[in-house]
Amino acid sequence: MHQLFPRFVSDIDPVSVYASDSRIPHSNRPWLMLNMVTSADGATSADGVSEGLSSPEDRRVFSALRAVADVILVAAETVRREGYGPPKTSPEAAASRMDRNQSPRPRLAVVSGSLDLDFTAPLFADHPPPMLFTVADPPAHRLAQAEAAAEVHRVGDHQVDLAEVLRLIGHTGADVVLAEGGPSLNGQLLAAGLLDELCWTISPTLAGGDTSRMTRGAPSRFDRLRLDRVSAQDHTLFLRYLTH
Repeated sequence: MHQLFPRFVSDIDPVSVYASDSRIPHSNRPWLMLNMVTSADGATSADGVSEGLSSPEDRRVFSALRAVADVILVAAETVRREGYGPPKTSPEAAASRMDRNQSPRPRLAVVSGSLDLDFTAPLFADHPPPMLFTVADPPAHRLAQAEAAAEVHRVGDHQVDLAEVLRLIGHTGADVVLAEGGPSLNGQLLAAGLLDELCWTISPTLAGGDTSRMTRGAPSRFDRLRLDRVSAQDHTLFLRYLTH
């Protein structure tokens, strides 16, 4: 992989590059990254999942970003569709994390208003269990199952309050949170003004169809981004944008 901007650097190591980026948490919440892959025409999935847009290079960046994060934030729909399991890190990444006073691997946080999840899945056998953020009054029969399998927080009346989610995650000692979608969650984070960093992989593909954009369902807004870095390998682009 080569860095193209702000200056050309040959044969960069994504793990080292993303680990060296400055990410300063806010006074009331962690720094929030968003990582997404899209086709060149903006599709966020192929045949319903993002894997069809990914590549070995994208998976290297995906792993590099996870190696930085204290917590991975994801919506229940994405957990179901992508078959999420407990986050994993390589022995090298785990050692680097511990050198930075982080846990050996990131913890998962799931957002779900309905709690429509399979609580027997391996994801919920992890230790510590995932954090699960839901509304104040979710379905009672699912709430009991959730509380037996996860660390449940009830925040928000009709929709999960994402600002409160990040505040509570910050109370665990997390400095960096990585959001992995899906588009509805991304749209809510954007609408709440919570995004600090966008890591965007552009796959060299055209997908067509009517798949969602990177953000969906939130009120329109116009936030300017600052381009921090562009890298490339095998016609795939890796962009790092900052919101401030």
